[in-house]
Amino acid sequence: MSDLAFEALFDQIQKLTTAERLRMMELLTATLQADFARQADWHTALQSTYGILADDPIERPPELPLEDREMVE
Repeated sequence: MSDLAFEALFDQIQKLTTAERLRMMELLTATLQADFARQADWHTALQSTYGILADDPIERPPELPLEDREMVE
């Protein structure tokens, strides 16, 4: 959202009654809490799986020898 759109929205909100602005804050708070809960769930999931392969590290196998091929010109 651009700064101008945000300022226009804020101006409209300022015209609301105190009760309407309080309801707006309640709605915004509810959506923010849901956003933070999703973020916390993501962080929890990452932390619970971080290092899960620490006892079984991924190793690169040795390279196989190259094939001898005939060059076609």
